[in-house]
Amino acid sequence: MRCNARPLGVLAAVAKGLLILCTVPTNASRSSQASYLQQTHSLVRHMAEDAQELFAFYESNQSLNVNNICQSNKWVEWLPQWDVADLQAPSALQELYGAMEHMHQALQTILQHQRDLNAPGAKLLQRLTSTHLKVRGLLNNIEALLRAHGVVPVHITLPEKPVVTKVFQQKLEGCKVLWSYSRFMSKLNADLEAKGFRDCREKRRQRRGSRRGPRANKKVRRS
Repeated sequence: MRCNARPLGVLAAVAKGLLILCTVPTNASRSSQASYLQQTHSLVRHMAEDAQELFAFYESNQSLNVNNICQSNKWVEWLPQWDVADLQAPSALQELYGAMEHMHQALQTILQHQRDLNAPGAKLLQRLTSTHLKVRGLLNNIEALLRAHGVVPVHITLPEKPVVTKVFQQKLEGCKVLWSYSRFMSKLNADLEAKGFRDCREKRRQRRGSRRGPRANKKVRRS
């Protein structure tokens, strides 16, 4: 990962709701893998902003912005609250992959409910569809990074849930999912930013150490 690098082409692509599919060969060079990691982080950064905007729009659109009824300290159970930001660790990647598979299915359910309540082309449907595509894009990226480690992603079998038929309950469940998702993506982005900062600081420290090494040896020889 390059320090403070922000690939503008990637950001422009995700801003348009396009999918980003990394094709990372197993024998890819370190520089190539670093580029793919940076692309994935850029996608996460954009998705974190998008998730907050989607939640606020949904909450207002569905008239649920009263008494913070959508906002809970407890996330939906399939979004981990621990750190899964190590995109070079297969275990963290698999954890993130499972969470995004759940989210992809949850968004599909929310879309199905909202299609019954909105006319085709409604702004809410457009926003939900755009987020759905971004989650699919992140799944593609994570799968490619896993395969770069020689790991085949384990697809999650989602448990059957009772069908919610009351419209208000459908709206509320969707709102709670989007609230959890916005918090999860915000935390994931913050954890990636912090990890990137630590990695860059360590690289600078190592570079300074390598430059000082030869000089120190010269001083020892003179004495």
